[in-house]
Amino acid sequence: MNRFATILSATALSAVAFGAESYAAMPSAAAMPDSKIETTIQTMSPNDFNVVRIDSLRTHDTAHERYSGISPTSQEARVVQASVIANRPLAQKLEAQRVELTNIVGAEQAADGGVIFYVR
Repeated sequence: MNRFATILSATALSAVAFGAESYAAMPSAAAMPDSKIETTIQTMSPNDFNVVRIDSLRTHDTAHERYSGISPTSQEARVVQASVIANRPLAQKLEAQRVELTNIVGAEQAADGGVIFYVR
C-alpha cells in the first residue's frame, strides 16, 4: 500500500506542476490589452498611421505615462507587434519608414480613424 501511495503522490504532484506551467503560459484576460485595437490594426489600410517615439513625448503627456513603462518584450507589446505583422502591407510600410517592429510598445486609435504606434 505504501508503494501505491508514493506513486499516486508523485503522479499528482507532476500533474499539478505541468498544469500550473501551462496555465502560467496562457495570457490572462486582465493582462491583455483591448482586443479592438488589435482587430483594427490587422484590418487597417497601410496608409492610415503615425509613428511616435516615446522619448519625443513630454513627461506629463498621457501617452508617455502609459507607454514609457512598457517593455517591447512585454505581453501587451507582443500582442500589438503580432497584429502589425499579421497585416503584411502595414508591416512593410512601417519597415520602409525604418520602424523596427519589435520596438513597438503600444498603439491607439486616433480621432481621424487612423492608428498611432508608439515605439522605443
